[in-house]
Amino acid sequence: KGIRIAKPDLTFSSFKNGKQKSEVGLSMGFANDKKINLSVCPLDSKEISTNWFDKNFPHSITENLPPPNVNTKKELNLSESIFTIALIIAVVYQASKNGKLNQDSKFEVPKAYEETIENLSYLSNYVIYSLNTLSLRGITQESHKEPVGIYGENLDVLIANLDKGERAKLLEYSYLIDWFDGFMTDEADLLKLKGYKLNRSKSKLYFTDKYLSKKNNIFSAENANEGILHVLFYLAVLISKRTPKFFAIDNIESCLNPHLCRHLMKEICVLAKDETIDKQLLITTHNPAILDGLNLFDDEIRLFEVKRLENGHTKTRRITIKPEVQNEMGGKYKLSELWTRGYLGAISQNF
Repeated sequence: KGIRIAKPDLTFSSFKNGKQKSEVGLSMGFANDKKINLSVCPLDSKEISTNWFDKNFPHSITENLPPPNVNTKKELNLSESIFTIALIIAVVYQASKNGKLNQDSKFEVPKAYEETIENLSYLSNYVIYSLNTLSLRGITQESHKEPVGIYGENLDVLIANLDKGERAKLLEYSYLIDWFDGFMTDEADLLKLKGYKLNRSKSKLYFTDKYLSKKNNIFSAENANEGILHVLFYLAVLISKRTPKFFAIDNIESCLNPHLCRHLMKEICVLAKDETIDKQLLITTHNPAILDGLNLFDDEIRLFEVKRLENGHTKTRRITIKPEVQNEMGGKYKLSELWTRGYLGAISQNF
């Protein structure tokens, strides 16, 4: 999934002159102002593959629940932990409605709690995409995830399986790459036999260049520049119905020029808010140009600063209002300029 895995005792706060934590605290808030606190603990804090449990809500509290459809877990491909979390959420939701939160109480959880399980598949399919150009070109295969790998593997397979509407949607963004005339997937891999690529890439994705003669304007993903592969991946993952509803992109600016970064972010925000696509994504960046594609006046588009404090603690702060700072000419700075000048935070202070 692209998530860095470590021993549980390395994930707990363990600062100098302080006692190490032994659990992860979670809290859930509900619309009726009820708040439920959970404490998640590992069975073995030194075992990297250990199971986790919630000490406030042991399994016994779920015994009063009606049995779920026997196929629910299998159909949704849920792990045991996700399945258990779904039961816990159903219980605490009912408890918050009743104003009760006693482990000895019996709750009548509606059969709709299976919808909770289904909603959790939204989380269980979460991945972090961290693109690798060799993977996008089909030269390396590492993550083996379907329908597309976390490093960009199987981009050709993802594109080949877009339906007619998705393909048309993707082609609407062809203007982002000035030379791009179209793409195709050579399912029989016949172009390889005609010398269009070496026998290194497994990708069957090909592009056409509008500036070249139609007799000689086809080239493979192995020969394509990095920018087209990255842009095509991000757009295809957003548009496809086969990709996760909730995912992350690490360092989205990689291989893209600043102007393209800004415009791509604007389009990604539009796509994510499209009700027919219904995707949510988290993006990390170290490139100021990415910020200029964000509309912070839209509450569904949010910007966060993540930093370490002097005592080593990690602090997350939402940046909600653009500071009213004027430049030397009397105009307003762009968001990217505010960041690089230190008005937004999230810059190194140690040099």
